[in-house]
Amino acid sequence: MKKSSLILITILATTFQSYAKNYPLNLSIVHMNDTHSHFEPETVKFTINGKPTSVKIGGFPEVIHELNEYRKSLPKNRQPLVLHAGDALNGTLYYTLFKGVSDAKMINAAKFDYLTLGNHEFDSGDKGLKIFLDNLKVPVLSSNIIPNKKSILYGYWKPYAIKKIRGEKVGIIGLEFAEKTRESSSPGKDIKIIDEVQAVQKYINILKKKGVNKIILLSHAGVKGNTRVAKNTKGLDVIISGDSHFLFGNDEMRKFKLPVISEYPTKVMSLSNEPVYIVEGWEYTKLLGRLDIKFSKSGIVKSIKGNPVIVYHEDSSFERKDENGKKYTPKGKEREEILETLKNTKTFKLAKPDKKAKKIFDKYYKLKKQLGDQVIGELTGDVMPGGSEHRIPHKNNPKGSIATRFVAETMLTQMRSFGENSKVDFAIQNSGGVRQNINTGKWTYNDAYNLLPFGNTLYLLNMKGSQVKNVIEEALDYGLGGGSTGSFPYGAGLRYEANQYKDKNGKRIVKIEVENAKTGKFEDLQDDKDYVVVTNGYIAKGKDGYKTFGKIQGKDTFIPDAQSFIKFLQMHKNFKTYTDSNVIFHFDENNEVKTK
Repeated sequence: MKKSSLILITILATTFQSYAKNYPLNLSIVHMNDTHSHFEPETVKFTINGKPTSVKIGGFPEVIHELNEYRKSLPKNRQPLVLHAGDALNGTLYYTLFKGVSDAKMINAAKFDYLTLGNHEFDSGDKGLKIFLDNLKVPVLSSNIIPNKKSILYGYWKPYAIKKIRGEKVGIIGLEFAEKTRESSSPGKDIKIIDEVQAVQKYINILKKKGVNKIILLSHAGVKGNTRVAKNTKGLDVIISGDSHFLFGNDEMRKFKLPVISEYPTKVMSLSNEPVYIVEGWEYTKLLGRLDIKFSKSGIVKSIKGNPVIVYHEDSSFERKDENGKKYTPKGKEREEILETLKNTKTFKLAKPDKKAKKIFDKYYKLKKQLGDQVIGELTGDVMPGGSEHRIPHKNNPKGSIATRFVAETMLTQMRSFGENSKVDFAIQNSGGVRQNINTGKWTYNDAYNLLPFGNTLYLLNMKGSQVKNVIEEALDYGLGGGSTGSFPYGAGLRYEANQYKDKNGKRIVKIEVENAKTGKFEDLQDDKDYVVVTNGYIAKGKDGYKTFGKIQGKDTFIPDAQSFIKFLQMHKNFKTYTDSNVIFHFDENNEVKTK
């Protein structure tokens, strides 16, 4: 064939692709995000009939049953597009023990059409992610995470997919949170990470050239990042978001005082002044997102309706408090009224487990119970005091809660394990979060979760040295001045000296020093210097007197504190306990602060 003929055929083919006829399309999308190895139901408190009520919701087998019921309700030619917006991994003992295999099995059972990568997929490095992907039967999409040809992850995902739905091409682009993956996870050096906007526009253009004008972004870039993408690109229609753990909801959800962040869906205008609709489906298995979309033949969303659902368990305690603040379990008529209220909503659906998913769950639940007693490491040396009696240094224990300092060390080690990009300077932990001594001897998975039972996740905060001083002063003031003594602060990579009584300037702190990560030497905290602090999610929100923390927009890593503890002991199999708390506290022996 002549060269000129080949050129002509290429031009004609390209022209046909670019101007192929498009048609209107009605499309249903079901979605989840940030499941984080949470297979079991969660207990959440919201308002029912005017009273705060604890309700058991979610559970992976139960959500899969609801998904399948929805599938059955639609004709065979109108089946939904089922999407997972990333962070499938890491957050419970199921991941710690089974390394993503159990997650893959459960996601396979749900029969998702596509999954995008979240930053936590890289928490155990490329090898850890490979274990998950080797067991996963769902296609994976990510346009801005690019392994080179020598990477063990090369070829495991594609940047986009084109799915034919009733003859119409629908494009789905995958996207990851670039900065968070780089700085708070462990991707290999053979993986290139590029800017979200740059990647998305590139693949929108490619899809357009292939005759695709209905484009969905399946993105783990978070609501803020996805809003930026929507406003700075041309050609997107819908963004299925993950990472922020935000509940996009409606007025019915607000009536129950659920933590609705934004409307489901939320409209943003693109660079070409066309609507882009964003949704995010809360976290874990708390919600199943559902969207019904009508596209015009030109690919513009003409109408969009959302009906996200929450599955609730009939065997919930529905615990409430009476007028005296005492907890009780509603019975009889009161319980019936609660169930009737939930039944008469669009949002709440009665939980029933999918049989196949339940078998998978039962297998791993049983194994988790057995393996929970496995030894993760051993502590040698002396017992590290913790619990309420050791929260504040006193005559019989001048060092205070060495156990709290140890927990802070595990948090700092966890964040620094992600490499030089993590750049975490020190950790701060409240003593009320460590409710017992840390004994020497062998420690198991169950021991770690019993020590840290609250499910707090690690938060990162960017702070000036002056703000660090403020927050420690606040915590001391709250603990010593009439609030909870559990606010008393301890640090890792940070040490301080303080007095029980305020000086003439109203301050208790004498000195704060920060450990230089490179030299190991302690240096004075600098007021005008920027620091990255890791702490737990409870005090990061300003609780326990830590007001300055609450004023700063921290980043939730969604890594449980118990998991950090486990990782530390796995890294240090025979660790000799600390004998110092990193605190010098000048207390009044004749007027010691009472624990409360």
